[in-house]
Amino acid sequence: MKASKFLVLAGGLLGIIAFFLPMVTVHHAGQEGSVSAFQIIKGLETASQALDSETARHAAMNPGAIGEAKEGVAQMKGIVMAIFVPAILLAALGALGVAKKRFGRGVGALSLILGLIGLGIGALLKSAAGAEGGIGLTLLLATGALGTVGGLLTLVKPDRGLTPAGAAA
Repeated sequence: MKASKFLVLAGGLLGIIAFFLPMVTVHHAGQEGSVSAFQIIKGLETASQALDSETARHAAMNPGAIGEAKEGVAQMKGIVMAIFVPAILLAALGALGVAKKRFGRGVGALSLILGLIGLGIGALLKSAAGAEGGIGLTLLLATGALGTVGGLLTLVKPDRGLTPAGAAA
């Protein structure tokens, strides 16, 4: 189906946009704030730089504690980034399909798998956030849904591109 590659591309782009939009809204002591995945990554980068400072080295009782803390920060950044890997791959698959003007069953199966993974991640995060979930989590769900639908449509009726003029339809 010709529209499936555009669904997959749109889903991937929505997931990339979700990276910059509020994921959760926090209410604490009469104050309210929201945080995006981008802000989390920037905050973890700032924390990592602070651990490199001379003050942190002097304050640490255990010399190995700084290394362990930096490793923990790096792992947290990896987890936050991994949430958006399906969206990035869906955007790349959709863009490749649009550029090549074809979207076969193999790419459709991969889109379906990535869409289901994205849908699972989005649903898990949305249920964990509850009422505090932001628009970023909703867009992650939409990313998974569009990837899944685009993959299913491609499996049912792949877009084989333009047929040669002399070939039978």
